[in-house]
Amino acid sequence: MDENKVLTNPEEITPEKKKRMMTYKSEKLIMSIVFLLPWLIGLSLLFLIPMIRSFRYSFYKLTPQSGQILEEFIGFDNYFFAMNNHVTSTSSFKVELLTTTFDVAINLPVLLIFSLFIAVMLNMKFKGRAIVRAIFFVPVILNSAAVATALGSGDAINRILEQQGIGTIFDLEFYLLQTGLAPFLISFITGLIDRIYDILALAGVPILLFLASIQSIPKHLYEAAKIEGATAYEMFWLITLPNVTPHIITVTVFALVDTFLTSPVSRIISDELNVQRWGLSSAMAWIYVATIVVLLLIIGGIAKIFKIGESHYEN
Repeated sequence: MDENKVLTNPEEITPEKKKRMMTYKSEKLIMSIVFLLPWLIGLSLLFLIPMIRSFRYSFYKLTPQSGQILEEFIGFDNYFFAMNNHVTSTSSFKVELLTTTFDVAINLPVLLIFSLFIAVMLNMKFKGRAIVRAIFFVPVILNSAAVATALGSGDAINRILEQQGIGTIFDLEFYLLQTGLAPFLISFITGLIDRIYDILALAGVPILLFLASIQSIPKHLYEAAKIEGATAYEMFWLITLPNVTPHIITVTVFALVDTFLTSPVSRIISDELNVQRWGLSSAMAWIYVATIVVLLLIIGGIAKIFKIGESHYEN
């Protein structure tokens, strides 16, 4: 056989093969619709009308009266107020939105790398593997938000150390400055360390998704690689990572949405809703949604450019 011969030459695709390919694509489309149908029904019956009404309310000043709600059209005033004038006792909507967006840009790559690394480790055979898996999933089981509130994002531990008379044991920033590293790089490293608690709280489900993806990889691929003398490092880059890549988008979307749901932005929107500033709350919610959509479009564009999320079996 000529080694230079292209096995997937379009000219070699017969009408029968083309028909089978079309049938397979049709089956995938039908199954996709079937799995999406419950979500579409729920969206149309439970969410679509409130979403449209919320968007309309964002352009009004709403005043509750006995038995009715007075509506005063004010255009984009709610949006301008939310982004320029809204403040709370500790922060503002604009500051918290920008902070959360920045945190997402930093946390997502670290979360993906950390979750994939831990999933690969947990997939190995060792004693106590089930217990170790449960430990990494504990924040999800116990509700990460409740645990974070109880522990104060690590402040409780710091207070205990202070009560014991234990001060700063190791000033990482000081030692990094002595090495001559650039200030922005030092800030990035120390910022990642400060986010370890948040990353661990968010990593439970991504680790589980990556672990399920790894366990779905055909075992014969690893067996064939071992026979050929491939090392564990080579098997990760040539087998594990290409097969896990289609699930990176799923994990990224989950982590993105979960980060925003647990951010102070959601609390600010809820607080405005509770004090019956419904128009302002609706405007904030749509700014919140628009920010997530823009981030998803950016992630989708990056995935399209680098072909992340595509199944290499179908290429």
